[in-house]
Amino acid sequence: MNWLRQVRIYTVFGSIVLFWSLPGFGGSLDSEKYSRVIWNYLETLCAFGPRNPGSEGYRETLDLIRKVGEKYADQVVEQPFLVRSSMSSSHEMVNLELQFHGTEGGAPILIGAHFDTRPFADEDPDPEKWSKPILGANDGGSGTAVLLGLAQYLSQHPVARPVHLVFFDGEDFGAKDSGMNLLGSTHYAQQLAQEDKAKWPYWVLVIDMIADKDLQIFKESYSQKGSANFLDKIYAVAKDQGNQALKEELKYTIYDDHYPFHRMGIPSTVLIDFDYPYWHTLQDTLDKCSIESMFSIFSVVAQTIRDL
Repeated sequence: MNWLRQVRIYTVFGSIVLFWSLPGFGGSLDSEKYSRVIWNYLETLCAFGPRNPGSEGYRETLDLIRKVGEKYADQVVEQPFLVRSSMSSSHEMVNLELQFHGTEGGAPILIGAHFDTRPFADEDPDPEKWSKPILGANDGGSGTAVLLGLAQYLSQHPVARPVHLVFFDGEDFGAKDSGMNLLGSTHYAQQLAQEDKAKWPYWVLVIDMIADKDLQIFKESYSQKGSANFLDKIYAVAKDQGNQALKEELKYTIYDDHYPFHRMGIPSTVLIDFDYPYWHTLQDTLDKCSIESMFSIFSVVAQTIRDL
């Protein structure tokens, strides 16, 4: 990829940590530690305020992801791109990728989440608030926090396959039906399409809105159609861990950051609770989020990628 010329490489220093055992988890996972790690990241992100492109919170989020990558990842890749919203207006955006080489090599597992938040609360029940940017504690915050926690986990517990944690920009940028959404994942997929298929991801997993206190994640139709085997693995792990949030029923067809990869024929899955009542409103705040919900998805994902 052309943008690989802009790679930044960092050295990772290991550390020794004692872990407790989590029932149903094949490796060792310190549930108290990683629950705290993930929640601290979410608190930090929310303290930045709205994180829509161009905002101060957006810049602080990019700095946080870079610092986490510098500390934990084997390699950090920045993929800047330009988005034109009109003939006279353009926006600089960037995907950030934290790469972990794995112990055995092979095609990487790509785990993605969007770090941007919506510039306007167009689903808020009060029309006077529609022009205000949302905080996005769950929508934008929860997936980002889980990926940041996975970065720390993978640095201390490498898995066999390479894992690329990708923080997508511009997922929530545009108005309804504007076509200005999924910008970062679409750009990433377009660049990937120029590469040899041998370098394509083994599997793409997108995590979005997983902090609802009443977490219910139904199977999504593109995920079922293009990555049924991987979806089955996730649900088997969830069942083994006693996670009841993942529902067997197929309920939604969702255009999320997994979709551009699904179109390429890459097995692509999204885990999302699309029944979140505060979606795209100013009420999507930290008090609506659950540390238990977030850790339950973190645990399922960590075990699934260990098993692949």
